[in-house]
Amino acid sequence: MKRRIRRSEQEYSIDCCALCKLNENCPDKYGEKITLKSHELTVHYFCLLMSSGVYQRGEENEGIYGFLVDDIKQEVSRSYRLKCAVCKKNGASVGCYVKSCRKMVHFPCGKQHQFIFQFTDPFPSYCKDHSPTQSLPVSSCVSEPLSCSVCLDPIEAVLSYSVLKCPACHGSWFHRDCVQNQAHSAAMFFFRCTLCNNKDMFQQEMLRVGIHIPERDAAWELEENAYGELLQVYQHCDANKCLSHSGRTNSSRTGSFQILRCMLCGSRGTHRKCASLNAFETDWACEDCAAAVDATGSLFVLIFYVLSHFYVLFFLALREDVYFDVGCLLSLSLIHGGPPLGFFSRALYQHLFNFPRDTPLTVEDMGNTVFADKVKKIQESKSLEELREAMQSASEYLEVAGCMRPVDSLSDKDALVEDIVSFHLITRMQLPFQRFCEGLKTLGVFDQVQMFPGAFASLFCSSPDKLTAETMSALFTVKFSEQEETTGKEIGRCATSLEDVLIYATSTDVVPAIGFSPNPTLSFLNPLDPAGAFPESQPSSNHLVLPVVPSYQVFKKNMEYAVCQLTVMQAI
Repeated sequence: MKRRIRRSEQEYSIDCCALCKLNENCPDKYGEKITLKSHELTVHYFCLLMSSGVYQRGEENEGIYGFLVDDIKQEVSRSYRLKCAVCKKNGASVGCYVKSCRKMVHFPCGKQHQFIFQFTDPFPSYCKDHSPTQSLPVSSCVSEPLSCSVCLDPIEAVLSYSVLKCPACHGSWFHRDCVQNQAHSAAMFFFRCTLCNNKDMFQQEMLRVGIHIPERDAAWELEENAYGELLQVYQHCDANKCLSHSGRTNSSRTGSFQILRCMLCGSRGTHRKCASLNAFETDWACEDCAAAVDATGSLFVLIFYVLSHFYVLFFLALREDVYFDVGCLLSLSLIHGGPPLGFFSRALYQHLFNFPRDTPLTVEDMGNTVFADKVKKIQESKSLEELREAMQSASEYLEVAGCMRPVDSLSDKDALVEDIVSFHLITRMQLPFQRFCEGLKTLGVFDQVQMFPGAFASLFCSSPDKLTAETMSALFTVKFSEQEETTGKEIGRCATSLEDVLIYATSTDVVPAIGFSPNPTLSFLNPLDPAGAFPESQPSSNHLVLPVVPSYQVFKKNMEYAVCQLTVMQAI
């Protein structure tokens, strides 16, 4: 019996971490759990990394990532004599980095009692009393946050161990656990502020306050068949008149009713017969792309079409970095006097610049696609049976999105739809959004829009208003000459007076007390012979027509002649 007990105790001790004495296998919290059976040794990687008395003296392939086995055993022996300040048990291997502080803890105990662990060389640890803190700049005019920018739940607007902020924009606040989960998912290459998209400054600050950022690719990049939908091709005839009796989505493998996709954008198609193509022709371009390539159409037509399908992943666009190029083109156009954009969707603008804030994305933002219709059926389900049938019809995509789950009640559909929308519009679009934003940073456009998203919203999302007379009058300002000799004024050297001009236009030399009816109007005429053009009047309507002549001298001469002739005729 004694032998059995000792054996079970030995097996239990081998399965537990030699430093923290816990059996948990939670890589997100404690790092990878590593067991060396030949040495009967198990440790959590974070427990080993943060231990104060052991260092990486070997190569990466020696021991445990450079920590030699003998050094680890010596650290276990050293820490066994030290008592944890939290649980009061022996084996505390992590000490506060401040030399005057004597606090020692197990790594898991430190996480529970607000120790800060910095995952940068020399991997220091700080107790609650000496841990680094955050503060707002003195001149900050940023309004207090209402919600966590990661989970969108309400957040207390007080910086603390549990509440952190972005050092770049100061407007993104989040829970520590939320940003840590984001870091585990996005990892080093995609971890950035959810509002301002800053990466370098944001990652440095998060490391300083104890956020672990894995040095690997993003979690969604590591999933099996993560980009399975890229294998789906566009199958729809977009001809003005489709000749197929089986419908626009019908496509044969060969022949007249095989659907060909645009060789430039890949997002429009046509049957051979509908486009009058021969059986051997395989290259076809849609009207918008052909116009852009042939320089017969506006570049904005092509850009508009790409962005209107922005939430559709094009493998050619990703491979050829089209998203970055489009961002650059838009920035250059805006800076050099191009027209307003006006074709960004609300969802796209909100995702890029977080405006308007705290406005969740919905199924409507997914556009008019086959999959969006399936998600709408899930959302509109009236019974549990309808919900399960709708989920089954979209099961392939739900599995790829990680949203396939058992549902026990109709109330589960809201959370399901929210997860689907989040994956479809945010998670899977991280790389295209990143490249598009980097393109928009050309000439500082992205940074300026990010600072004032409300002011730029109409420029990106609203079509320009139709010009009106009021708009034109506001655009153009009358400028009078500053030269004394050309300033229009009555100096007594003119053959006609202003009263004569008024008589010529209205048949009266004074302004009536109640005003003119109708109000005097002025218009201009472009005559065939400007040199012989004279002003005309319509006294019955108080209207004066002035000719457009090449010089002021000609205008003055002709004006005096017409007015004087009327004066002479009245005198006779």
